[in-house]
Amino acid sequence: MKGKLIVALLGSFAASVAMADVSSVLTVDIQGPGGHSNGAYGNTNAVHAGARAIMGIEKAIPSQKQCVVSGFSGGVSVNAIAADGHFKVSLNAKDEKEMAQLKQKVEAAVKKGVDAENAFRSVKPGQLTGGVPAEVRYTIK
Repeated sequence: MKGKLIVALLGSFAASVAMADVSSVLTVDIQGPGGHSNGAYGNTNAVHAGARAIMGIEKAIPSQKQCVVSGFSGGVSVNAIAADGHFKVSLNAKDEKEMAQLKQKVEAAVKKGVDAENAFRSVKPGQLTGGVPAEVRYTIK
């Protein structure tokens, strides 16, 4: 039998078992200006952008055999606008071509989620808030 056995766990339940020849884990980091909810109300929020991105990933790759998002974290307090958000995306594919397509879908969903948060807050590229970039930005490794 060719391939790797992939088991995705959610809590204590096995969510899916799949055979994959190619697997990859992407780390998504989202950064924004952050701030206190009182003085910086209306700033872009990295956690909101991350949530939008994850919803887009779920629509683009609905199969848990191909894609599992995990480890979502970010922000520092309940009354602060999150300056950072992070999550991992585990991808499983039958070959390198399919893996490239899955990675493109993740990239597109993350970009769309970040762009939607920037648009929702009416932030323009290059705009500053408190001396730092007002827009939410992302990296995928």
